[in-house]
Amino acid sequence: MNRISSASLGTSVWRAGLADPYLHWRRKKSAWELAVAWESRRDTDTGLPPEISAALDGHVDLRNPALLIGLVEHRVALDTKKTPSQNDLWCMLLTNSGHLSVAVEAKAGEDFDRRLSEWLVSDGEGKTQRLEFLCRTLGLDSNPDKSLRYQLFHRAASAVLEARRWRVEKAMMLVQSFSESRTSWQDYVAFAAQFGLSVVKGGVSGPVRIGDTEFYLGWVESPLATDAVAALAV
Repeated sequence: MNRISSASLGTSVWRAGLADPYLHWRRKKSAWELAVAWESRRDTDTGLPPEISAALDGHVDLRNPALLIGLVEHRVALDTKKTPSQNDLWCMLLTNSGHLSVAVEAKAGEDFDRRLSEWLVSDGEGKTQRLEFLCRTLGLDSNPDKSLRYQLFHRAASAVLEARRWRVEKAMMLVQSFSESRTSWQDYVAFAAQFGLSVVKGGVSGPVRIGDTEFYLGWVESPLATDAVAALAV
């Protein structure tokens, strides 16, 4: 985790943080669409894509949301410094009821990475300890259904851990979908069920209490950027 940051110079900053700045940087891919969706709103009052503003504003706890700070490709340490959770975007919002730590996961036709059953195959002891840590962080059963997606666990934990680090009471994992894979929505629904939450597209569910943190889940559907929107992000 780097504690020193600087103001964004546009979408080039987002591209530079990618594991492969060439393969992943193209229209209709989640990295490009996410960068344009957020950078094109930087001069607005809320700083948020309109679908996200609408989803949060529809929840009684999260009305009048506004972006305070957003960190691109933000790494959050988990139980060890090895393989942190690298968030597409982590941000701090201000709402009518206070501050909200948000871990954003962008998708444009991709699955939520591997299922637990696949992820646990190698390096069993270290991964077992990692999964136990994530479940403790999220207040979940330490032996979850292995058909669930690992990425959802560590991304949700990122939101909670950063809420604790910033000493705020609310955290949310937000999926910003530009197009769905065959399984992404069903996997999200199954993950939400671990918290006893029923989820909807275009809305926010929760909260559930995890220690001192109120945790929410959100899913928004954003359109692919038009040329006019892309021009605003430059």
